[in-house]
Amino acid sequence: MSKRIRVTETLKTVAIVALTCCAFWLIRESQMFQVAGVLGTARPGAEGVQVQTVQSQNVLPIRMAVMSQGGCYAVQYDEQDLTGTFGRMAPLLNEALSSAQTPREITAEQWQKALTSAPGVYFDFQGELPLSVLAGWLSGQENIGLSAYARHLLLAADGEGGVILAYYEKESGAYFACPTPLVNLSHLQSAVAQTTPNGAVFACQAANYGMLAPWTIISAQTPQPREYAAHNPLPAQEEDGLNELLETLAFPLGITTVYETPEGRRARSGNDTLSVSNEGLVTYYSTREEERYPVTAGEGESELFAAVDGANRFVRSVLDLWRGEGRVCLEQVEEQGNGVYRMNFRYVLGDIPVQTGQRGYAATVLVDQGYITEFELQLRTYVPMEQTTLMLPQPQAAAALADLGQTGSQMELRYQDSGDIARAGWIAN
Repeated sequence: MSKRIRVTETLKTVAIVALTCCAFWLIRESQMFQVAGVLGTARPGAEGVQVQTVQSQNVLPIRMAVMSQGGCYAVQYDEQDLTGTFGRMAPLLNEALSSAQTPREITAEQWQKALTSAPGVYFDFQGELPLSVLAGWLSGQENIGLSAYARHLLLAADGEGGVILAYYEKESGAYFACPTPLVNLSHLQSAVAQTTPNGAVFACQAANYGMLAPWTIISAQTPQPREYAAHNPLPAQEEDGLNELLETLAFPLGITTVYETPEGRRARSGNDTLSVSNEGLVTYYSTREEERYPVTAGEGESELFAAVDGANRFVRSVLDLWRGEGRVCLEQVEEQGNGVYRMNFRYVLGDIPVQTGQRGYAATVLVDQGYITEFELQLRTYVPMEQTTLMLPQPQAAAALADLGQTGSQMELRYQDSGDIARAGWIAN
């Protein structure tokens, strides 16, 4: 090997190590983005309301699988293990998203082959998310070349000494793969070799699971999810909590009128009204006379990133005050045109999404031309209990879903918040 080549390879290694260390530090600190000043008033002379800094888990997926030469290691329904596994693989995903080039369409057969081959890492983000935003959250800089929305991502060898980023696009029903020149195949091999297979397989690898989506993970053991006590943290007579909510949402107590309604309580400041139902549902619709919640793009940020990131910070700054256990997960981003975006969020308990209220979401936020103009926030507090739920084993659950006509769907657990308790059950998604 020539001296010039050795120097080049050394510099590459140093750069990769530096990027890896930086990414690990970001994940360890869990503060990839500081939340401050998301909420504020636009009235002349009024001071912006600062929101407390919250720790972000923006990029934590809902489940993962790592394919090594020894077999598959998969983690789902265990947030602690998931966080650790993602921490080890996040630098590779960061490099892949940052350097992903023009995607090319691949077949379902090619996707499944890549999904089940070693080395490989599979990520399930629970909802169809803009890949450019994921890239921005991981690295601090968007990859505007990634215009797709995807839930299922895969890092895999391309068969030619490189690594691809593959994904499934639900809207088109097609599979795509992007070259990722920054990802070193030897680093991918080294990362996956550090995991110990735990007997998990994908549905496309196992007998009797052909009716499920190919990326459904079949674990070796039947999960036993913990049950959670659930309640509204702002009952009708709770004044301190209501005052904290109003202050957080830029409804200053000195100039806000609060009154009772048959459905709950209502706060009015200027021409804007905030409603808090007896069930803890907080709703707001802007009159556009007062622009309270700006989410304008910063330098180098796209309109999409500003809308998604701003809504994400806003939701966490409120729901994290009362949610108790678990976390809040961005599940859906809908572009409606002309600078309008709608985002939906879910509560997640023990790495299992929660069906909350009639709509199922923890929050829905509408961003219109740089401002949050509508939102619904379902305030809930979840406390773990000693009881666990006895689950139907996956073979029987899959058969039951097939009998109901739910073929081609992903089988997974979901909590149902019944009002005072949250219990998990199998669903087809």
